[in-house]
Amino acid sequence: MTSANALTGDLAGLVRVEDPAFYDDDQYAVYSRLRDDAPCFWYEPLDIHLISRMSDIRFVSTHPEIFSNTGGLTLNQVRLARGGSVEAFERFNDPEGELVITKDPPRHGAVRKIMTPVLAPRYLSGFQETLERLCREVLDGVPVDQPFDFVTVVAQRLPLLVAAALLGVAEADIDISKMQAWVDALEDLTRVEDASDLEEPGQRFDEMKRFLAGQIEAKRKAPGNDLMSTFLTAHLDGSSVSDAVVLAHISTLMSNGGTTRLMFTSLAARFADNPELIAQCRAEPDLLHAVIEECLRMDPPARGFVRTVLADVTVGGVDLVPGDRVYMLYPSANRDPEAFDRPDEFDPRRTWTASHATFGFGSHFCLGSGLARIEAQLLFAEFIRRFDAIERSGPAEQYSHVQLNGLASLPVTVRPHSEALADLPGTES
Repeated sequence: MTSANALTGDLAGLVRVEDPAFYDDDQYAVYSRLRDDAPCFWYEPLDIHLISRMSDIRFVSTHPEIFSNTGGLTLNQVRLARGGSVEAFERFNDPEGELVITKDPPRHGAVRKIMTPVLAPRYLSGFQETLERLCREVLDGVPVDQPFDFVTVVAQRLPLLVAAALLGVAEADIDISKMQAWVDALEDLTRVEDASDLEEPGQRFDEMKRFLAGQIEAKRKAPGNDLMSTFLTAHLDGSSVSDAVVLAHISTLMSNGGTTRLMFTSLAARFADNPELIAQCRAEPDLLHAVIEECLRMDPPARGFVRTVLADVTVGGVDLVPGDRVYMLYPSANRDPEAFDRPDEFDPRRTWTASHATFGFGSHFCLGSGLARIEAQLLFAEFIRRFDAIERSGPAEQYSHVQLNGLASLPVTVRPHSEALADLPGTES
């Protein structure tokens, strides 16, 4: 329930984007206040402007000549840079790796071309059989009629297995617990309090890079039909892509399973809270796609990203100058009544008049969005085939994180679909 203070209090005291406790139900009332009263709100603690309207976020995202990605993308980078610790992030983002999300045009386009072919729909369609198998294998581990945590049993396992399969990592080399520790390292990067706190996640990240460097060497000797081998045959500036660039991008793919995990968990929660959805999606298979998009709108896994101003510009009635920073609030844009009718209602049957902001816009539109959508579609299509219901079996735990949005745990119980029961492990036909 929204507190009266969120509706009437002073915005300077209400907006606390660096505090994980800010992201409760009251955040949406605060976003509404921002959109109405201060759509380009100066957040004094970080000397950054918060952008809350969909139209302004679209403008910022589609004008990379004015708003740069190179000065840091997260609130934590901004905060630590203000303390003189900007170099601490180079352990995670080697400048020679030229990570595509940190580049502006025209260099951004050149680096993105390396990634685009291997994440294009045509490539992923050839990977669909493997994806379907992985979805089945993960769901085989779901206990029926017994409480379990959807996060640990399903949501965090599948993205890791998919990333490993895409990269061509041999199943014998897959250690889920280690892979999860690598994902956690990247997530810890965006919530540490001090540069010294980067050391422990840095060690885990270094372990991942050593593992992947070994995989790269193996692929050079025996290439396969996988993403890593494709990278090694790509060219940049007329020459083969350097190991630093390959390593930067496959490290990101491996460790970015966290956002997909959060998306899967949010979808499961939406199905649990809307019991009629499973039967509806079984009767109308096309509806599942709409459920996924509506969940992405309502529950974006990433809360937002930072841009640095390169030229004089006015946003939300505020004049900005080079060197200013803006932070795009995706959850606010996705509930902007100027973009969506009844924005606070979960309605998979809504008529879309605008796309959500969850994957961004323009040249930096998320390269992994197609893969995430396909994973969600295949996972929950198989889930719907197997189960008639998913019910909450205990209180969920919110993920305490400034950058990422979702649930840390989701205790649920699933009920089998009678027609699929004979196909489930441990049952007799």
